[in-house]
Amino acid sequence: MRKAGKILIAAAAATALAACSPSLQEPTDQQAGEQNTHTPAPVSVSESPASDSGDGADGGGHAGAGDDTTACAADDITVDNAAAEPRVEIPRDCAAPAQVLTRDLEPGSGAAATPQSTVQLDYTVVGWSDGSVADSGTASIDLSASAGEIEGWQQGLEGVRQGGERVVVLPPDLGYAEQSGNPLAGENLVVVAEVTGVA
Repeated sequence: MRKAGKILIAAAAATALAACSPSLQEPTDQQAGEQNTHTPAPVSVSESPASDSGDGADGGGHAGAGDDTTACAADDITVDNAAAEPRVEIPRDCAAPAQVLTRDLEPGSGAAATPQSTVQLDYTVVGWSDGSVADSGTASIDLSASAGEIEGWQQGLEGVRQGGERVVVLPPDLGYAEQSGNPLAGENLVVVAEVTGVA
């Protein structure tokens, strides 16, 4: 008896569904052979606005590393020459640049260095990541020769004048050569160069 009741309930449900379903035989305005087309309702997509936290990532129009970053400019780097060795402050609210940047702190005088010049200088090299002094000394750089330990000397020093002082920012591929064994190989460098001679 229970089975018969279940069968009757199932049959009643099937009949109700069939009554709700549109018949394929219902009249239509379509010509024979035309198919129904479905036009979906328009979908509204809203993008959440980028967060502007302003904490370490972007303090003044710059984005933080790892984001769609704005690279630091040469003017963003501060150099304090009050001590015997320059003190360099590297900003943390912009990304390390991917190209050579230069800024003359002192213009100097005399002829500007060309790609064929030899430049004598006192220099200080600072690592971008922690701002610590990596190297300092005196060098004679032949701009027409192979780069030597720091590969971006030629681009960074072209145009300097005797007595001038220049900040040079080098991207990783123009910093310390990988074969140099320097711990800062593969890192951006900031070089403060005081030019003592151009020949």
